Amino acid sequence: MFDWQHTTLQSALKPVRKWVPGVVVLGLASTALEGFGIAMLAPLISIATGNNEAIALPGPLSSVASDMTSAEKVILLGGVIFALIMAKNIVAWANGALQAWIYGRAAQSIRDELARAFLNSDPGFCLTAASSRLLNVVSNESWRAADAVAARLSLFVHLSATTILVLFLLYLSPWLTLVVAVGLLIMHLVQEALTRRFGKLGRDVTDLNRGLAARMLHLIGAWRLIRLSATEAAEQARFSDASDRVRRAGLRLHLRQTAVGPMIEIAYAALFLVVLWVAWRLATTIGAAAAFTILLYRMQPQVRGIQNNRTALRGWLGSLDEVAWLLKQPSRSDGAKEQMLTPSLKDGVRFERVSFSYAPNREPALTDASFELQWGEVVAIIGRSGSGKSTAVNLLCGLIKPDSGSILIGSTPLSAIAPAAWMPRISVASPELELFDGTVIENILYGTPQANFGNAVKASVEAGADDFIRELPQGYDTRVGNRGLELSAGQRQRIALARAVLRQPDILILDEATNAMDLVSEAHALEVLDRRRSNGISIVVSHHLSSIRACDRFLLFRDGQLIESGPAGEMGPREMNQLLHAVR
Repeated sequence: MFDWQHTTLQSALKPVRKWVPGVVVLGLASTALEGFGIAMLAPLISIATGNNEAIALPGPLSSVASDMTSAEKVILLGGVIFALIMAKNIVAWANGALQAWIYGRAAQSIRDELARAFLNSDPGFCLTAASSRLLNVVSNESWRAADAVAARLSLFVHLSATTILVLFLLYLSPWLTLVVAVGLLIMHLVQEALTRRFGKLGRDVTDLNRGLAARMLHLIGAWRLIRLSATEAAEQARFSDASDRVRRAGLRLHLRQTAVGPMIEIAYAALFLVVLWVAWRLATTIGAAAAFTILLYRMQPQVRGIQNNRTALRGWLGSLDEVAWLLKQPSRSDGAKEQMLTPSLKDGVRFERVSFSYAPNREPALTDASFELQWGEVVAIIGRSGSGKSTAVNLLCGLIKPDSGSILIGSTPLSAIAPAAWMPRISVASPELELFDGTVIENILYGTPQANFGNAVKASVEAGADDFIRELPQGYDTRVGNRGLELSAGQRQRIALARAVLRQPDILILDEATNAMDLVSEAHALEVLDRRRSNGISIVVSHHLSSIRACDRFLLFRDGQLIESGPAGEMGPREMNQLLHAVR
C-alpha cells in the first residue's frame, strides 16, 4: 500500500490509536484461550483412550491431578476446556465491541477531517473542484475508507491470532508446523497473483461512481430545464447507463474478490490433507495429531480473514485515493504571514495591477486591474458574464489571492490580514449565497451570532422584507425550504439583503442582489445604499439601469480587463443605455 494511503488510515485511527493495542491484546487473549483449550484435547484424548504415551499435563494441572484416577482426570480436563471456551468467548465479545467502537470513531474522524479539509481549503479549489467529485467523496468514498480502517483493524486481529496458533502448533509438532508454513507461503503467493489487479478495478468503480454522482446532481439541479425541454426519457436513459456502469464494475470487482475465499479454502483443505499424511508418516500420537488438526482447522478462519482483508484493502484503493485527494488539498493560508489586523478603510481600498487566473493553463480571469474604492461611495461594477466582475469581488473578499499585483487596505496589504479579521468587515448579498433549509430568522441571523431578534427585524425593515415575512404562515419562524424554494426569488433576495445589512459591514456588496426584485423592493435596497454612505463602501454588481444610476461611479470590465470608469449618476438615460448595451 502506498505511503499516503497508509497515512490516510493512520490519520483516521489517530483519535483512537491508544485503543488499537487493546484490540490486539484481546485478540491474542481470545486466541490463546482457544489454543489452550484445544491443546488440552491431546492429554484428554490420550487419557480417555488409555494411551500409555499420554501427554503430560501443564504444571498446575499436573500437581492437582497427580493422585486422580483416569476418570477424574477426564472430568477435570473437560471442566478446564469448558471454562477456557467460556472465557474465550467473553474476551472475543469484548474485542468485537471494542473494534466496533474504534470503527465508529475512526469513521467519524474521516468525515470530520474531510469537512475540515474542505472548509479550510483554498477558495480557488472550492471554485474549480467538480461538485460531483466532492459529493462522491463525502457520500460514498468516505464510508469505503472507513471500511478500510475496519479491515486494517481486523487484519491486526487475524495476524495476532494466527501468530498465537502457530506457536501452539510449534509446541505440538515443529515438523508439521513447517509443512503448514510452506503451505501458507504458497497460498500467499497465489493470492498476490490473484489480487494484483484489484486496485485498478477499485479505482474504476470510484471513477464511475463519480460520474453517477454528476448525473444525480444534474437531475436535481436541472429538473426545471429537463421538464421544460421534455427530455425526461433521455435523462433517464443517461442516468440508467451511468448506474449500470457502476453496477457492472462493482460486480466485476465483487466476483473476483469473492472468488479468492473459495480458492483459499480449497487450498487449505489440500494443506489439511497433506498435514494428516505427514502426521501419519511421522507416527504422531493420536492425541497430538487430533489437537494439531483441530488447531489447524481453527486457524483456517484466521488465515481467511487475513487474505480477505488484504483483498478488500486492495479493492478500496480507489476510495482511499479520493479521500486523500481532498485531505491533501492546500489550506487557504499557511497562517505564517497573516495577522489579526483591522486597518481603517477611511483611506479606501486600492487594486494595484492585480491579475488572477483560476488555473495555470487557463486564460486570466483578471489582468492588470487598477482602481480605487473610496470610503462613503457607492460603486457599480458592470460587464458581461466572464468579464472579471465576480473575480474582482472574490479578490476583494479575500476568497482568492492575486497571482500578481496587490490589494491595499489603506497602506496595509490584504494578504497580511487574517481571514478571521477581514471577513466580518464584509457582507455580500447574492443569488449564489442561497438560503438554507431553516427558518427565516435563522437565515437572517446566520453569520452574525451576536445579533438578536430585534436586530434581525430592524435589518428586515431596512431591506423591505419585514412586511412579507410577517404575512408568512409562521412569520419569522416560517421554514424557507431547501435553498429557500418555499419563497419567491424576490423574497429570497430581500431576506439575503437583510442578512447582509444585519452585519453592519464596512464593505457591502450587492452581487446581482436586486435582479429578481420588484420596483418597490429594489427601491428599498437602493435606500439601504444611500443610508450607509457615511458608514463604509458599497459595491453594486448589476445590469439594472436604476441600480447603476444610484451609484456614484461605475467600473466597466471586459475580457478580464478594466476598460472604462466614470461617474454613474451624471450619465443621461441615452448614455447609460449605450453603456449597458455594450456589456450585455
